[in-house]
Amino acid sequence: MRIAVLQATSAVGHVDANLDTLAAAASGAADGGADILVTPELFPTGYAPARIHDLDGAPVRQAVSNLAESSGIAVVASTVEQSGTGRFITATLFGGDGTQVLHYRKSHLFGREEAQFFTAGTELSTIVRFGDLTVALGICYDVEFPEYVRALAVAGADLVLVPTAVPTRVSSTFDSAAVPGLLVPARALENTVAIAYANQCGTGFAGRSCIVAPDGSCAAQAGDEAKLIFADITSETIRAARADNPYLLSRRLDLY
Repeated sequence: MRIAVLQATSAVGHVDANLDTLAAAASGAADGGADILVTPELFPTGYAPARIHDLDGAPVRQAVSNLAESSGIAVVASTVEQSGTGRFITATLFGGDGTQVLHYRKSHLFGREEAQFFTAGTELSTIVRFGDLTVALGICYDVEFPEYVRALAVAGADLVLVPTAVPTRVSSTFDSAAVPGLLVPARALENTVAIAYANQCGTGFAGRSCIVAPDGSCAAQAGDEAKLIFADITSETIRAARADNPYLLSRRLDLY
């Protein structure tokens, strides 16, 4: 499977312009031979929880479905979902025919602003067969928890698709560049899964989107600027990593 990851800057509240960027990226990904395009967290609306939490994400998801169908490749997009009194940050995988394949609500909310304006999801991503791989979704902060990715791997995931919006610096003592540079490769290696991690870039965001192979090596990496990156991950890639690295088989479930 050829995976494309979009790193770009979205404009808060400018949905039409952001969707135009996604449509151009989907076209470019298709031209590059990609089977699937992963895009950043809340890209269609812009990442600003206080400003966009009340937006209706349904028309946005329909627009992404349409552009997936018109480009002929699968697209992962992150939107707002309203359900009763709940407001969720979600990720949806649309197939190349526009059908919804996976839909997931972010379960680990990051920081006070997300916690104030959004509701945490209560379920793991489901896992589906897509091409020759089994795929699941995570969103940003989710991948920073070993338990989340491990649970997906144990359930059978080969590839985890992660829209994200990691800031330039989380605190004075924690450089967020450690997430794509250290934590994402660690999650891939310790679980022998591939991870496609799509970050926003521009003012306030760390960039450094990546596609990490199941041996923890970086198959593709962006820097600070807008970019479309590509990598090939196959079922043989996954099998070879698991043959070389038996972490999942060697767990001591009698102890923990």
